[in-house]
Amino acid sequence: MDGVSLQIRTACAVVGQLKLLLDRLADALDQAEDELRVDPLSAHSKGVQIGFQDLPEPTDHRRHHRPGRPSKIETDPELRAFIEARIDRMTFDGIASEVSRRFPEGRRVAKSAIHAWWQRRRRR
Repeated sequence: MDGVSLQIRTACAVVGQLKLLLDRLADALDQAEDELRVDPLSAHSKGVQIGFQDLPEPTDHRRHHRPGRPSKIETDPELRAFIEARIDRMTFDGIASEVSRRFPEGRRVAKSAIHAWWQRRRRR
């Protein structure tokens, strides 16, 4: 069996599984509609019975699709470790001064970049 026919068989199997899931969902929706027609108040008290199990964490998904390019601090592990070691005991100005003394010009970051990175890190 060549690679193309294997891919086609795999795709057909996935489509079959999706069809089964969609059929189950359609049946559940039909049942919910019937319950709402009979007694709208009691149908509401049951709540949602089918959960979302296979969805990725929204923060991970957003991180992979964030517009623009990542900051120097996020892409440079050595710089990030240097800043993380000092972030709790130095000011942003002090950290920026230390970075400018220890790192070459292409890897330096300003106080505003350190502050923006720190705020993003706190929100996670």
